[in-house]
Amino acid sequence: MKYLIWLVIALAVVVWFQRAKKSMTAGAASSPDREGAGRNPFARKRNDRQQQAEAMVQCTHCGIHFPASESVSSASGAVFCSEEHLRLASS
Repeated sequence: MKYLIWLVIALAVVVWFQRAKKSMTAGAASSPDREGAGRNPFARKRNDRQQQAEAMVQCTHCGIHFPASESVSSASGAVFCSEEHLRLASS
């Protein structure tokens, strides 16, 4: 019984190493200009997250925070989360 447990643990380690190796080679092949992408499989995810960060703005009407790319602005420069809140604030 104890040999069966050791066999399962060994297989899990082998599978883990194969997946780590596969992700490192895939990361290095897709983006060779990134430093450390081939050595650290988590470096690519961290760099992607940093590049996807976007400024957050607050709706003038309801106060909710949301990405600036989804904002609706009035002529005076006030920022709103939707056309409905822009219409409510202007009336």
